[in-house]
Amino acid sequence: MNRIDRLNALLIHLQGKPRVPISELEERFEVGRRTIFRDIRSLIDAGVPIGGDAGQGYFVVEGYHLPPVVFNKEEASAILLGAKFIERSADTQTIDAFNKAMYKIKAVLKYSDKEFLDNLEDRVAIRPSPVPMKQPDSHLAEIQVAIATNRVLSMNYYSHYNDKTTDREVEPLGMVFYSSRWHLIAFCRLRQDLRDFRTDRIQKVRVQAESFDPSGHPNYLDFLNEALIGTDAKEAIIHTSPMVARFMGEQKYYMGFVEEQKLSDGNYEMKFITPHYNYFARWLMSYGNEVEIISPSELQGIAANFAKELLEHHSAPFLAKT
Repeated sequence: MNRIDRLNALLIHLQGKPRVPISELEERFEVGRRTIFRDIRSLIDAGVPIGGDAGQGYFVVEGYHLPPVVFNKEEASAILLGAKFIERSADTQTIDAFNKAMYKIKAVLKYSDKEFLDNLEDRVAIRPSPVPMKQPDSHLAEIQVAIATNRVLSMNYYSHYNDKTTDREVEPLGMVFYSSRWHLIAFCRLRQDLRDFRTDRIQKVRVQAESFDPSGHPNYLDFLNEALIGTDAKEAIIHTSPMVARFMGEQKYYMGFVEEQKLSDGNYEMKFITPHYNYFARWLMSYGNEVEIISPSELQGIAANFAKELLEHHSAPFLAKT
């Protein structure tokens, strides 16, 4: 990036946050602190009202505005890809808001770039998932407001576990998209603990005037990782053929994959951390004799029992006919 482009990008970056630490600017632009100091001084000399210091971070004084932002076709194309995912994974309100933003983006493009984007838009698609991803009533907009402003949410939540709807007051800590759904991680005042709420099961929601301090709760991602992996997660070592190693693809990451190494015989050794040996063994059995369980013996025993049960189940009708 040349200096003119960096100065422009630096100004846009400063306008994007109330205050930006100098370490963040060093990391983004991959330059030293002295270069950042010189760039900020150049912007100030050019009339841009920048406040702050290296200790507290820098900011652009409120009220100063850049001329209308112009996107190039590469930036607009990246936003288009994001729009395709939003169409499949967000609720109606969020999709409508993003579509309006896309119209504004297209409005500032050059004519040649508009044509480029129109041609691309019809030739980029997200294949439908077997599990419906679009969530027309998941209240994402209200949830985002509550998270950003540290406001309490009141909601009617349907629990699939006991087939009941309960009134909840929660302190929202974060949103996570996994397993083809948006999830709200929040402190539930009814249960007095952190909970994972599927947003498509929220029937009604209201952002309250009451605020809360999120620093009083654990990090929402740490909570989620512990909930998904479990505190009693255990290690498993397997050997696989090259074909299975290739076919596993990204699925192995959902099963707790940690690392792999190629063996001298061409096969692969894989290490997993899983809290559920039963579930993990059933998954391994789908690959037949192309997988060998090395450890632990407990997992070997579970897989052997499953194999015996399958043999008895499928051979019984055959033996009855003979």
